[in-house]
Amino acid sequence: MATSVSGIYTLHGALRAAERSWLVQLEASLCARRLTADQWSMLSNLSADTGITMSELAARAQLAPSSATRHADCLAERGLIFRIAAADDRRRILIGLSRRGVDLVAEVRTEEMRAESELRRHLGGPDYLELMRLLERVAEAPLPD
Repeated sequence: MATSVSGIYTLHGALRAAERSWLVQLEASLCARRLTADQWSMLSNLSADTGITMSELAARAQLAPSSATRHADCLAERGLIFRIAAADDRRRILIGLSRRGVDLVAEVRTEEMRAESELRRHLGGPDYLELMRLLERVAEAPLPD
């Protein structure tokens, strides 16, 4: 018999339910800053020190390149990211966090760390570490052809 997670009997369903539950923890912080979960995923993968390509950012944020570009446009309009030409190839555009973006990421990261600490307390240290270990294994599992 399959294990049920909140009445959901598939791995996909369980992962989606867990993701929705986690995002509820960050929703107030993201909404207050007019950010979507996808935009937060992008911002949290950027640095003010070095830029990365849109392809790299899309892969890190686990977004389709077209979605990442659309979100980057919105973030750039708000002054949260910068776009510059790469020094070694002026045709390549690099994206990074602006000063405003750095400040916003720090604010949301504080809320994220608080929520993560609460989850760790709720699960207990060993179960939390086991959850992280198992999620990493799932994320790195080879995909079937």
